[in-house]
Amino acid sequence: MRAKILEKLLIIGALACLGLLSLWLQFGIIEEQPVSFDSEQRHDPDYYIENFTAVGMDEQGKRRYVLEAERMVHYPDDDTALLDNPHVVEYAERQPPRHTYAESGWVSSNGNEILLTGNVRVIQGQGQQTSGGVMTTEKMRILLDRSKGGK
Repeated sequence: MRAKILEKLLIIGALACLGLLSLWLQFGIIEEQPVSFDSEQRHDPDYYIENFTAVGMDEQGKRRYVLEAERMVHYPDDDTALLDNPHVVEYAERQPPRHTYAESGWVSSNGNEILLTGNVRVIQGQGQQTSGGVMTTEKMRILLDRSKGGK
């Protein structure tokens, strides 16, 4: 009979130890880390504009370029923007405007660089210094002259 009581006490002691161990594991070791949603570490847009248009002017008030897109999405973490179906018109003295179309685009943080991708088409009209023509490619980089005066 004494052996049965010792056996029962041993089982109860083992179960008590396992219970204490599980409580210790639950509350002692495993601590939930708070979930951090730091917006500066994420690449989430802060706004978008439908039917976007931007016009660049020189210091005399003449148009240097026009940038249009069906949609512009701005990202605050790196101050860049994505463009849907962009259209860039570049103006130069004594030359017809140059039109560039693409399926998508990216604008740098300072606004001086545009990367166009997907079915890029450049259409240059005929003028005194150029015979005009059409060029197509898959990718194109445009550096906008945003300096005072320009050419």
